[in-house]
Amino acid sequence: MKTTKLLSILLLIMLTQSCTKNGDGCETPQSYYISLTAAQLNQTPYFTNPAFDTISFASDKGDTLTFVKTKTDTTWYEEQGNGNPDCGYDRVFSQTLRNTYTTIKGNGSFNVKHSKKSENGYPDNIKIDFNNFEFHINQNWLSPSFGYAYYIGNYTIKNRSYYSTIFVSAVLGDTTTSRLILNTDFGGITIIDKLTANNFTLIKP
Repeated sequence: MKTTKLLSILLLIMLTQSCTKNGDGCETPQSYYISLTAAQLNQTPYFTNPAFDTISFASDKGDTLTFVKTKTDTTWYEEQGNGNPDCGYDRVFSQTLRNTYTTIKGNGSFNVKHSKKSENGYPDNIKIDFNNFEFHINQNWLSPSFGYAYYIGNYTIKNRSYYSTIFVSAVLGDTTTSRLILNTDFGGITIIDKLTANNFTLIKP
């Protein structure tokens, strides 16, 4: 009797916890959208400070590059959420914001993207494209308390001082490659181009 009762209880548990391919007993898969927060977007000025809708850099050789933001696009990176093959899986969408800039002076390019989560697997990832370089920044690196290996602290260039700066290499972890120096208030401050030895420094804003 005890064995029969135990088997009945186990069968009941299996029936209540399992899903069938025709949907019986299944919860309907859901879609979840995870947006970037204001705090995350404040890690750089590109999405929150209108003064950075126009950005200019001066090179060591005397030429100037000026970029104007033309649009901000939202895309969503999709991942598989909770579920199982019989019932289906939730869909989880993480927001990416991309600023597209047009070059109005000089010969160069500039774009910025901030992803809640992206295909490279890094969460809260900022990517700055400058000319032929792609600089990937984890937003945690911009916090002094994080202890990022390439934290610089105070940085002065051309009589202009910045605090809590870091540098990021064009090839992540390879400090012999070109680098970007930045902080939260001004974003990219200096691009040290080791390919052409023509470095660029922010002059506006």
